[in-house]
Amino acid sequence: MHRPAPRQLLVMEMLGHTFGSSSAKGGLTAQSIRDGLRPLRELPLQAEQIDSLDQVAGALARAVERAAPDGSSVNEALSGTALGHPLHPPLTDVVIGAWTSALALDWLGGKSARPAADWLVALGVLSALPTAAAGLNDWATLDGPTRRLGLVHATTNVVATGLFATSWLARRAGRRFVGKSLALAGYGTVSVGAFLGGHLSFRRGAGVDHTAFLEAPEDWTAVADEATVKELEPLLVEAAGVEIVLVREGGSLYALLERCAHQGGPLHEGRIENGCVVCPWHSSRYRLSDGLALSGPTAHPQPAVQVRVRDSKVEVRRRSTDR
Repeated sequence: MHRPAPRQLLVMEMLGHTFGSSSAKGGLTAQSIRDGLRPLRELPLQAEQIDSLDQVAGALARAVERAAPDGSSVNEALSGTALGHPLHPPLTDVVIGAWTSALALDWLGGKSARPAADWLVALGVLSALPTAAAGLNDWATLDGPTRRLGLVHATTNVVATGLFATSWLARRAGRRFVGKSLALAGYGTVSVGAFLGGHLSFRRGAGVDHTAFLEAPEDWTAVADEATVKELEPLLVEAAGVEIVLVREGGSLYALLERCAHQGGPLHEGRIENGCVVCPWHSSRYRLSDGLALSGPTAHPQPAVQVRVRDSKVEVRRRSTDR
């Protein structure tokens, strides 16, 4: 059996020590980063527990609801109903994109980039206004810990916008270094706000489609006797573990997923009006024939389900376009 020469053994030992040390150092560095970010990770959870925010949040939510009541054209526009996608997230890209570009030009662009940097700061501030309006409109339908966190998220972004606005004023007054420093502080603040917004969406489900992971069965499945589906009386049924609401209107039979795409409200408790079902929680209105959202605050369509009657049994299955 061939054995490595002493020199080869020495080289192998040195390499093992080097890579082993690098691996250990890498593990320590990753752990240090995780430990350092722990206060940021815990910030959303701590904000959700500040029940003293409830009174302020409740008053502000009522004011927003008066300004943009459910079902109004203002509410529909701010919700992004016609887009089929919430309006607030893409608007935040404009704001943060403008401010990110401004900071890059501030510190890397040189003197020739100063006018562009100043205008980008202003663009971000102006864009923050419709972004905040859309965000407030979405936030007003939240409650409990999620509403509290949303209020902290909004407040953080208001502070960031104020810092950038003050930065623009300082630039106009010829105090460029002060303006750049204020913009830097504003960017750090809006980054925290963006982190809180991410927690709202990805951990709390604010603004997401609440039917995203629900699907009717692929094959025709009997769910009810035809006689049990009364005119204009939504009926809750279940197919393969998925809740579905059946509606008979004008002699025609319709089926939609039961949980409202907006925030999971029970559509079988809603009312039927002019070929639509209206969610009992926030009055989102969906067309029975195809689930199209006709008025907000929802920004998502409601998945429709194929329905038929066979041997006096109502059967449902997933629409072919959804397969």
